[in-house]
Amino acid sequence: MIKVSPKKTRVNILGVGVDSLTIVEANNSIAQLIARPAQKSYYIVKPYVEFFISSMKDPKIQSILNDADLILADGISVQWAASYLYGNPHQAFLKTWRSLLFWLQKPHWKNQILPEKMAGANQTYPLLKLAENNGWRVGIIGGNNQPESIKLAIQKIFPKLKYIEVWNGYFLPSDEKNITTQIAHAKLDILFVAMGFTRQELFIDRNLNNNLATVMIGEGGTFDYNEFGGSIKRAPVGVQKIGLEWLWRLFRQPKRIKRQLSIPKFIFSIRRQAKKR
Repeated sequence: MIKVSPKKTRVNILGVGVDSLTIVEANNSIAQLIARPAQKSYYIVKPYVEFFISSMKDPKIQSILNDADLILADGISVQWAASYLYGNPHQAFLKTWRSLLFWLQKPHWKNQILPEKMAGANQTYPLLKLAENNGWRVGIIGGNNQPESIKLAIQKIFPKLKYIEVWNGYFLPSDEKNITTQIAHAKLDILFVAMGFTRQELFIDRNLNNNLATVMIGEGGTFDYNEFGGSIKRAPVGVQKIGLEWLWRLFRQPKRIKRQLSIPKFIFSIRRQAKKR
């Protein structure tokens, strides 16, 4: 596990540590990892609400998350939890719903513990730019069911990227060995594993010693968005700023309702953790 700046700390949210880093700091840390390859892959996770709820029930998932070299906050809900638990005003003087409806809209409160959210393109776009500038070899497994469209979109955005290849993430367990062999032959610096939670984390854990890439990143649904060749349009900037991108996606994808039911569970679990502090 890498050491981040001594001024930064990994904060405990429902038993999972989250690194307090800006996007620039996170991507610089990834660059440091790529500069010193190890015998097994480094890996990075980007937890959102569902991760925390599942990890409370599954010690293996919790262990995989906490053993990651970087744990980056995926969304505004994780920022809220960190500020509610560890920020000022302290939660003892702050009603839960007031923190959600009022304080969450104030950047100085929202960003005081976890300074930036690493969701989707927020962190991945500048990381790919860094890859282009540094001549890194990049691979993606997962995303939508059209890997060629993702590859073409990324080549268009980052025309000087040294190497980019995309593998379909919809495969049978019996095909995994063949696919991982192909990936290993590509000698990647970064492999984005975009299969969705928990499948991508389990894939990473199984393949840490198989030389798939210097760094593997659990990427979630980033490459489902149209800016990366997917079919999903991202929420307007105004919706993103007030923390309602999840609601935008729910309206456009009603099948996500089951996943969004994790949000109230997360809120009440954070309240319980706060009371124990």
